[in-house]
Amino acid sequence: MTVYRVRFASIGEPCRNTLRSELVIGSRPPDTPESLSTRQRSRSGCRECRQRKVKCDETFPVCQRCQRRGSLCQPTLRTTQWQVEVPWLADYPMKTISFAAIADTYVDSRLMRYWLEATSQMLSVDSGNNPFSFPILRYVPGSPSLVHFLQSASAAQEAYFYQPQMSVSLVKRGQALSALRQELKTRSSSLSQCFLTLLMLGMSSSWMAKGPTDYGREHLLAAPAVADMILKKRDAKNEELDHLTMGVYVYWDMACSFCLDPVDHPIERDSSLETYVKQARHTFHPITTHSIDLYYLLGQVGRYCRVVVDGGVRDLVFEVYSKECLDEYESIETHSMAKSLTEAFRKHGLLLLYRFCGTPGIGQPSSRRLAQRENYIHQLALEILELILQIKSNSPYVNIQAVPLLSAGAEMTSFDTFQRNQIRQRLKEVYSTNRLVPTLWVVELLEELWGVHDAGMTHITWLELMLNKNWRLRVG
Repeated sequence: MTVYRVRFASIGEPCRNTLRSELVIGSRPPDTPESLSTRQRSRSGCRECRQRKVKCDETFPVCQRCQRRGSLCQPTLRTTQWQVEVPWLADYPMKTISFAAIADTYVDSRLMRYWLEATSQMLSVDSGNNPFSFPILRYVPGSPSLVHFLQSASAAQEAYFYQPQMSVSLVKRGQALSALRQELKTRSSSLSQCFLTLLMLGMSSSWMAKGPTDYGREHLLAAPAVADMILKKRDAKNEELDHLTMGVYVYWDMACSFCLDPVDHPIERDSSLETYVKQARHTFHPITTHSIDLYYLLGQVGRYCRVVVDGGVRDLVFEVYSKECLDEYESIETHSMAKSLTEAFRKHGLLLLYRFCGTPGIGQPSSRRLAQRENYIHQLALEILELILQIKSNSPYVNIQAVPLLSAGAEMTSFDTFQRNQIRQRLKEVYSTNRLVPTLWVVELLEELWGVHDAGMTHITWLELMLNKNWRLRVG
């Protein structure tokens, strides 16, 4: 039996908290009746059951009482096994992590532990291979901005992103922004490290916002230029970090592609990022898995759809090219749930093209072709939902399902009552898994859209409704 110790110490204070984890090398033994009964006696039930003073069965991510009530379940986040990062911790003989090297930076050890145990898990589809957990600490000594951000995100998630309880998070976020500016000015951190903090701050903008209007626009506008500089000056020692940041950027760009006004769309410099994603799909990423090239394509498709919705001229060549790429895309995922999610996103891309642009490569369609297109779109939506529901509700892959759930859900008619309920339920599970408030806004948007469609105004799309509401909803 091997014992690992991980120590957290605040600056100027002796370490008071030492966590001890034990790991038996080899396969994990099956749950015994004793271990199951211990779990059942746990007092970490969901918030709803605690407020009602009833016993919670702690089914994750949505307990059975909340399922029956149809209410949102807000469980106590499950912490991961500390030893899942043992391969990385093995590089440190003392098994000790200290933040003393970060001068003039106060570190709240409790918030840092919360990041490592809970918050970081919403950024990875594989809890056993999560570079956002312990491995991220290797970049901490040289980046005070990153330290502040990790604490900010933990404080926010711990408070369920409830604005009246976000003061600590907002203070830490302000410190992160200030520190990042200083690091960029003095070049005390590498560009790759700064890019990681830049992306995390940008992605978290929608977590911190009071309404669906802030998606990190300033950060997103800066990101392409930084990514371009990094890719043109590849540094072998930062190769792992660069892969992590490029995957984050590509996914975030895809999720924000509908928010970005056409005048802000990135100017094409060269194909350095496109070349990178084609080569990098064989390297696992905790968010994009082995499909970083697909998410890159979906980002381009999303921005193009926004142009069309805003009244821009259609590019029939781009539509045909995108459709061909999506039709021919073959997933290299070996994990069944990763494969299902990738296929759902692929069909999501096709649905976007047909819904917002019409039949790719064809101008004004005939009434017969229009009916065929509507049937095809509805079939795509049903297939997307079926693929998503193949993924277990307690899987980390649930975290990033909001994007295809929105596009598929928007196509469910008044006759698809059962499917609408399935989408409501899965979105509640997504929210219960990561606590991200934008997921609730997706539910709100769909409910309003279904009401509009049921009233006979079926020509209104979810994107048009979102823009009419002056929302800039970063989905996912």
